[in-house]
Amino acid sequence: MFPTEDSYGLAKRVEFLSAELERRKPQRVLDYGCGTGDNLTTVLAARFPQIQFVGVDSDAASIAYARRSCGLRNLEFRLYPGEFAFEEDFDVIVASEVLEHVDEPDKFLTTLRGSLTPGGALLITVPNGYGPYELGSLAATFLQLTGLYALLLKLKQLLSGAPKQNLAQVDTLAVSPHVNFFSFGELHRLFVSRGLEMVSYRSRTFLCGFGFDQLLRGTVALRWNARIADRLPPQIVSDWMFVLVPGQTPVEGRYRRGLYARLRRWLNYRRYGLHEQPTKP
Repeated sequence: MFPTEDSYGLAKRVEFLSAELERRKPQRVLDYGCGTGDNLTTVLAARFPQIQFVGVDSDAASIAYARRSCGLRNLEFRLYPGEFAFEEDFDVIVASEVLEHVDEPDKFLTTLRGSLTPGGALLITVPNGYGPYELGSLAATFLQLTGLYALLLKLKQLLSGAPKQNLAQVDTLAVSPHVNFFSFGELHRLFVSRGLEMVSYRSRTFLCGFGFDQLLRGTVALRWNARIADRLPPQIVSDWMFVLVPGQTPVEGRYRRGLYARLRRWLNYRRYGLHEQPTKP
């Protein structure tokens, strides 16, 4: 059940979060934005049978899939809204690859912070908005909007047979493009503004996503990709992992996207043919 390492650092993410759960020994853990649960929620619940896990997502298809696929006694999946409201407290809250999808990330973090028990922690992973993954995604967006992406995909299928399954099809069944593109400094300021203190940080992988997935093949290359990220400045890796705890009192103010982030959001909505913002807290 433990995921094999890939260019996105699936195994490294599980190891990072598992180490924190081992250290904190929580009784209840919320995984908000759990998707299908395949790559994280179910893996953690199987590894820690003494902990009660609640997986929550706003996509009904993903939750239905998760319920069909999991039979663990210490794990339940709920749909938001309807089956879950932020009226319960948790010792640990996981939000992995969620913050980049949220329309109002400042309010979202405040909501998560308010659902922690005393001494609780937030475990958050988020892509570098200016890193290799997002740059590759930007290239893919331009290719798709110009019609070249479909042509290249057909060529790939002809040359290599069946296409590799997309990670997003495993993690979630929802269509939810990225709307936030954080720099490391911007993300740190956002945490501070919400009264959250960073107590631990680790880079996830150096290269992943469009173009890079075809280059990184084999166990040695994938392990190198995960290890080298630990030695690189956070500004040039693809994804970040954080442990946050409540600190100082949140400050007044509203998060505002810069011009680059607004442009990227507009392009992503055109790419996926969306017109309205996905429903997120």
